[in-house]
Amino acid sequence: MKHPAVFGFYGESNTGKTSLIEETINRLTKEGCKIATVKITDKKIGIDSIGKDTWRHGKAGSKLVILSSPIETDFLFKNKQNLDEILQHINEFGEYDLVLVEGANDKTTPKIRIGNIPERENTILTYDGDFKGLINTIKNEIN
Repeated sequence: MKHPAVFGFYGESNTGKTSLIEETINRLTKEGCKIATVKITDKKIGIDSIGKDTWRHGKAGSKLVILSSPIETDFLFKNKQNLDEILQHINEFGEYDLVLVEGANDKTTPKIRIGNIPERENTILTYDGDFKGLINTIKNEIN
């Protein structure tokens, strides 16, 4: 099984990380690239809503909660996982060419810095508005 290329994006809030990731996804999926994304935050939030059935399952002790509906299937791991564990699960779910990680702060992931924030370890590019250069950097690792 082929392992996807992984790139992290980081920067202060409201510097355009999500918009840049969206634009990157749009461009590369049009070129046939299969992409998975990960959002990492230091805020204590979850996507599971209090009182809903999935929340109740997790509160009762389930460590993996799955929601299947006519429009999507969601897997909720009811514990914190590091990026290596998350990437392992992504590989189990399917084959992807690329994983984009918003909020990457681990030491090994190649990272793209957005805005004027202290540089993190393994930063390979500071985004300066050159979208074509960013896409070429990513595509060089996919091929």
